Amino acid sequence: MTISAIPFLKRHGRALLLLALCAAPLTAPAAARAQDLGTLQGTVTDPQGTPLASAIVEVELEIGSTRRGTTTDAAGRYRIVGLPPGPYRVHIRRTGYRNANSRALVALNEVLTQNYVLQVRPIVIDTISVRADNPVVIRREDTEFSTEVKEEAIQLLPMRTDPKEAVALTPGARAEQVWGGATAQANNYQIDGLSANHPGVGGDLVQPSINWVESIEVRGLGAAAEYGNFQGGLVNINTKRGTNDFQGAFRGALDGAQLTASNLQRYDVAAEMNSRYDLEGELRGPIWRDRVFYYVAGQFIRRDEQVVNHLRNREGFYAPYLIDWTEQKFFGKLTVTPTRRDELVASAGYLNAQADRFGSLGYEENGAFLRMTAPTTFLNASYEHLMGVAGGFEAAVSSFSRDERRESIAGESLPAVMLYGPDQVRPTYNAAPFNYRLAPSAISATTSLRWEMQTGPLRHAVKLGGEHSTGIWRSDRLRNGGMTWRPAVTKLSTFDSQNTATWAQGNFSFIPTEWGGEVRLDADVRNSAVYLQDHIDLGSRVSVSPGVRYGWWTGWITPAQDLGPRFQAMNDQAFDARLGLTIDITGRNELVLKAHAGRYHQSMFAQFYERVEGAQVFSNQETWYHQGVPGSPTQTFTVAEREAMAAAGRFTVGQIIRLNQTGPVDPDYKQPYIDQLVVGLERQLGRWWKAELVYVGRRNENMVALVDRNAATNYTRFDRVRVHEASLGGINSPPPPVVEYNGYPLVLRSLYIPNWMIVDHLRLIEAGEIVPAIPGMTVADIPSLQWNPDYVIANVPEADRTFHQVQAVVKMGYPRYGGTFSAVWSRLRGNLDNVAGYDDPAGFGAGPFVNPNQSVNFYGDLPNTSVWDMKLWAYGDLGRGFRAGIFWNEVIGDVYTPHVNLSDSDFSFRMLDGRVFPGRMVSSVYGQPLFVETRGKQSYPNRATIDLHLERATRIAAMDWMFTLDGFNLLGRTTPTRINTAVNEGLNYTPFLPS
Repeated sequence: MTISAIPFLKRHGRALLLLALCAAPLTAPAAARAQDLGTLQGTVTDPQGTPLASAIVEVELEIGSTRRGTTTDAAGRYRIVGLPPGPYRVHIRRTGYRNANSRALVALNEVLTQNYVLQVRPIVIDTISVRADNPVVIRREDTEFSTEVKEEAIQLLPMRTDPKEAVALTPGARAEQVWGGATAQANNYQIDGLSANHPGVGGDLVQPSINWVESIEVRGLGAAAEYGNFQGGLVNINTKRGTNDFQGAFRGALDGAQLTASNLQRYDVAAEMNSRYDLEGELRGPIWRDRVFYYVAGQFIRRDEQVVNHLRNREGFYAPYLIDWTEQKFFGKLTVTPTRRDELVASAGYLNAQADRFGSLGYEENGAFLRMTAPTTFLNASYEHLMGVAGGFEAAVSSFSRDERRESIAGESLPAVMLYGPDQVRPTYNAAPFNYRLAPSAISATTSLRWEMQTGPLRHAVKLGGEHSTGIWRSDRLRNGGMTWRPAVTKLSTFDSQNTATWAQGNFSFIPTEWGGEVRLDADVRNSAVYLQDHIDLGSRVSVSPGVRYGWWTGWITPAQDLGPRFQAMNDQAFDARLGLTIDITGRNELVLKAHAGRYHQSMFAQFYERVEGAQVFSNQETWYHQGVPGSPTQTFTVAEREAMAAAGRFTVGQIIRLNQTGPVDPDYKQPYIDQLVVGLERQLGRWWKAELVYVGRRNENMVALVDRNAATNYTRFDRVRVHEASLGGINSPPPPVVEYNGYPLVLRSLYIPNWMIVDHLRLIEAGEIVPAIPGMTVADIPSLQWNPDYVIANVPEADRTFHQVQAVVKMGYPRYGGTFSAVWSRLRGNLDNVAGYDDPAGFGAGPFVNPNQSVNFYGDLPNTSVWDMKLWAYGDLGRGFRAGIFWNEVIGDVYTPHVNLSDSDFSFRMLDGRVFPGRMVSSVYGQPLFVETRGKQSYPNRATIDLHLERATRIAAMDWMFTLDGFNLLGRTTPTRINTAVNEGLNYTPFLPS
């Protein structure tokens, strides 16, 4: 433990010293007074003895200003410590139950136990009014700043069906990027406290219906040692359960483009809802009163989405084909309480989604679409035993699996026809280029034991536990037809994908074809941990929360096509040390300082090590030129036939995009982590309001990537290279027009060419071939040019990612209203936007530490965060049966970075002094993205949205009916949120395919 803690203490030594200095003057007198204070504890149940979680318990000294509060846990328990002796008023409230009020007399050094029973309110009242009961009391039990979105908010806020939208309500967070975490990969997703993480690429594995959700918790700022395996946040979805009251509901929803203004612009590459039909029902109640309860739900969804038409020879703003979706979702939960101290819960779900034209972006035609199916199942089971008021034992197990397939509707034997160019977003015809299979599955188990004890004057709340998960990831990307036709078209209006005679245009007497670029991955991972967390009350004002977590992470892989046995690719184990401090500044729980410093390791998933040597996962993508036109657009050749035709001069190899770079795992490999410092103030503003001011500092360490340790000597850098349109003339022909960016000629700051290509070109010059000279180089440079790649999967010291954030938050929790306002400033800087070394986590390139062109301008402000993010969400009862919710969001400074996809066919290149830069050399880095300016320099326009939900309940024919209306983007803003940032493909498009 000492060795692992040293780097942490070095980085946070000053912060920890500050915490200790703050605590020192208060600790001694507080400890001395500890035995003069009292404790009030007990349970809150319904009339049948069922524990009530999330009930708010508040106490207020009748003579004086002392006020304390907390919420009950899953077992209905509460505990309020540090109470000066005297008479107290006690208030208990929870949604769906009548408030309870009583008195309690707390004596010196007394632990007083008082249990409470809340009476159920009539169901009809629940359907007409809302009780927010949002816990706005300051919690002294931990150092966390977390967000919990409860069922009442989920029902009344204008959200669509994805639970991630509730995550986006969290101050300073987005649906998939929480507090600067590296996309959804960096989050730890749970359902009912059990892991639901994707073992292959990170992120969530299961997306339940939002109407099954009782609450969504987003935590990670100041999180205790029991929480780990994330660098972003922990997102836990708590599902509904049955009670002694029979309840049923049926919902129907309709959404259509006629009811909503479009937000799509000509340059958008995103899908937008066109219509949606949603039918859903649920039932819950008792099977055996007070003992066995059930909850069942089902949902059917039919929806379609529209995209912008990006084919300029096709009329209309929208593509004529819609993306069609159908979804079926089923869920059931059984709760058994054989005694008041024991509870067993079992749940199961089945999700299935089918989509035609899946992933369409408006560039497809003539059947070049995918059909997607994704059946998913998940199972959860848990057991809890209470040991007194403050102790308990828990154990749980879960499993998840999905078999997602994306298959060309034209069949796997037919090749795609995709117009030539380096960008994958290209006009595509006849068939989808690839078929995919994405099959993740996982099993996890957790156990914990908690108790309270006293050592001298100090009270301890201790939790000891462990967790283990194992996951399997099968990922295939196979090229349909074994090859793809890539016609190099100069005039789109005369191109016909069904008439191969139109494929050879201009001076082209050949048709490019594409081969390879396939993926075959079979991996499995292990994530395990044990932890010990303590919360120590040093008196009425000061608490400390030390904790330690020890984790193990292992990744295994089975080589593709049975080319070898399964082997262990990487493993690591390490400590996470954490320390929290809480100071009640006023002594009345009205102004509390919380501080926490800790380390959080990332869970293992297969994308960390899929490029390990011997795995045989990736194949290179090759361009071969076919002489003449094929007889049919469906004609294909095998590799053997291609080689035979190449010997006869009918096939010629062109560009080769290297995708199969692999290397051994560095023996000193360490699992990535973040060091985090959180300091915040909580201020109680009366009974129903609370304010927070929070600073968050995070730094990523041990980021992982495939690295070429000889990159500095394997490549030659050329500075200030100007980009022109493709040239069809000779060496001495006039330069073609320049490619413009922001009204100026596009000049690449640097361009890296591998030395093997330079040597090859210089050999041609040495042999007397008529080829352009290489600016600044001669044949005499050949002996000094090295090409000796040395690939290794390792922690990269040059990889950098830092996050700073300041949150100002006000929370409201009246009995019939609730809401939150937040204003958040953030700064996220670095050179990697993920945790696994890829410039684009969805791509297949090896990344910037293998391909140095991807490192040009790559340090700066990272995307998917904004300088300012302001949110207001509120919900409540309007009276006369009306309820409403509103969500307002203002985003300022959301960044993006334009890039150019290097290509010797789309572009030509010259130095600033006019010397020609041989385009042939660029073929060696074909398809690599290169940022054209400093990362994050460009920002999307400021974006403001207002969404509204309105509903009214009424009783008809002895049943309660609810009529709802949702309005999204009421301001009608058309601000883009995602654009194609490729130069000559997006906002700065210069027509490459004139009509």
